[in-house]
Amino acid sequence: MAGAGPAPGPLPRSVHAWYGSGAVAMGVFNTVPGLLLLIYLTDTLAVSPALAGAVIFLPKLVDLLASPYIGIWSDRTRSPWGPRRPWMLAGAVTLPLLFAAMFAGPPLEGARAAAYVAVLFVLAALASSAFVVPYTAMPGEITADYHERSTLNTWRTAFAGLALLLGGALAPVVQTAPQDPVVGYRLMGLMMAAVLVLSMLGSVVGTRRAPRPVFQPRSEGLPAQLRVAFGHRDFRVLFPANLLMAVASGTMVAGVPYVTANVMGEPAYTSILMVCVLVPLMAAAPLWKRLSVRVDKRRAAGCSALVFVLGGVGLFLIPVLGVPGAVASSVLVGVGLSGTMMLPASMLADCLATDDGSGRRQGGVLSGVWTSGEAMAQAVGTGLLSLSLALSGYVESGSGEVVQQSETALRGMLVGSTLVPAAVMLCCLVPLVFYRMRAPGTNAEE
Repeated sequence: MAGAGPAPGPLPRSVHAWYGSGAVAMGVFNTVPGLLLLIYLTDTLAVSPALAGAVIFLPKLVDLLASPYIGIWSDRTRSPWGPRRPWMLAGAVTLPLLFAAMFAGPPLEGARAAAYVAVLFVLAALASSAFVVPYTAMPGEITADYHERSTLNTWRTAFAGLALLLGGALAPVVQTAPQDPVVGYRLMGLMMAAVLVLSMLGSVVGTRRAPRPVFQPRSEGLPAQLRVAFGHRDFRVLFPANLLMAVASGTMVAGVPYVTANVMGEPAYTSILMVCVLVPLMAAAPLWKRLSVRVDKRRAAGCSALVFVLGGVGLFLIPVLGVPGAVASSVLVGVGLSGTMMLPASMLADCLATDDGSGRRQGGVLSGVWTSGEAMAQAVGTGLLSLSLALSGYVESGSGEVVQQSETALRGMLVGSTLVPAAVMLCCLVPLVFYRMRAPGTNAEE
């Protein structure tokens, strides 16, 4: 039985805004662990860089396996709320508690502390996926308009910028406010958990006015559905391009507190540089949408990647350019990140809006694969930085300890935080070349 698709025409502005607000939770959950969890493990809980990298990687591996199944179950859910919002609600009531507990700072160090954080991070990642997978599937289902999907993701990117501002600028300030670092991490965890609650519940309630189209789900198992998913030509090339973008951003975000504390010599610069990234990120989102209408989404995404690369090269020159150069380069990174976050998500929604001609769709599976890939990419990004730290001889420390890092460690830290993510981002241009989906009425081969 074919499904009933969404009605044509623009969505209410309130749906745009409330849908976008869910990105605050996604951004906080990705940013705070990406920015602070590695250094929390190495410099507060005395976990070695190699083990800390494994702790961050393990939940992403579990999420990689679980998210496609969450997508399948979401596709097959039937409720008065539609197939997506019940799952989003489940994530909204569990993730904040697990997030706060992850930074509770028990009296553990070394391997035992690593095990504690790993267990909670795995559970938090699963709760996050219960929200994010159906959330990501929604734009491809609630509107049939090619550019309306960009509008939804413009709002999403703007709220993601707010999330990054909270997680990247406010969270480090809150964490460093108390004298005791453990108390600081506990306070930060509780505050960010409150942000998660407001964002996730707001998105669940606020999207109740969105259309609730009914599509016949696919009945095959996961392996067969994955074959169909990667049989979609444009999804097949968009997926690795987005992975490379997420790896690049994850590596750079994880490196910020190391660079500010050790290369620039002032941990307070973490919040300043994150503001310099995030304000342009939010401001640039409508501009990338306009460019995508003018030159198509693929070309606009490639341009945004190049802007990010220029910013990364500029950050590598911090020892030469100083604070002004760091600020200017951070602005470029923020403008580039805006496009690399918004445009692939909009292109994904275009892929989700297509079916196999039978009226059957598998939006949940595609968004599950996408979400798990992004989560894994973030972990790979953090892993690349932890590998750079380990290879260059970075020395971990416990709470209150001060370690003087070697010149080799400082150099490896800077390269791993700037040039490595710039190089990874540059690689995303290769798969983007093969993306062909365009707005209806345009030539796909242009």
